[in-house]
Amino acid sequence: MSVQNGFLAVLTQGPAYGSQLQNEFLARAAHRRQLNAGQVYSTLDRMVDQGLIDPAGTTDDGLPLYALTADGESSARAWLTSGPTDAQPDWDEMQDQVLLAASIAGADAAAIVADYRTAYAERIRELTHDADSRALLAANRAAELGANAAIEWLDEVAAVLASHPEVLLQPRSPERPRRGRRPAGDAV
Repeated sequence: MSVQNGFLAVLTQGPAYGSQLQNEFLARAAHRRQLNAGQVYSTLDRMVDQGLIDPAGTTDDGLPLYALTADGESSARAWLTSGPTDAQPDWDEMQDQVLLAASIAGADAAAIVADYRTAYAERIRELTHDADSRALLAANRAAELGANAAIEWLDEVAAVLASHPEVLLQPRSPERPRRGRRPAGDAV
């Protein structure tokens, strides 16, 4: 879900085509190694089907552009202003959301960081009280250490946001990726 939400977040900066969204997402969520083209375009197709984005014309060289619908804008803004909806937050989702929000003007990265911090602190409380079974002890300890690492990282991000909030903001890159999916009827 974070790739879809990340694409919505990037689209708050204006229409873009598939490879452009892929590059922007990866530049902002630097912990990610890659997104394959199939994942990018299947996500875009799904977002169109869900009514989150619409075709928005083409680039000068014929690549299809996508833009947010009203529902897409609403979803993007919700994701860019509040933290996890799950009682057991996912590490990769957290990094995607925090880093993308920190890179986009108008997002509330500090609120997202605080929400994740609260969720992970609650997770630690649950884990330390749920150590009844010896079989669960090792798994609970691993989850507790992971939650502590998340809180440590979130505290570092919060410190950067508090002292230099502009350092993480990124306008859309002026570099255009050369490849992209052509509309279905175009010859290659």
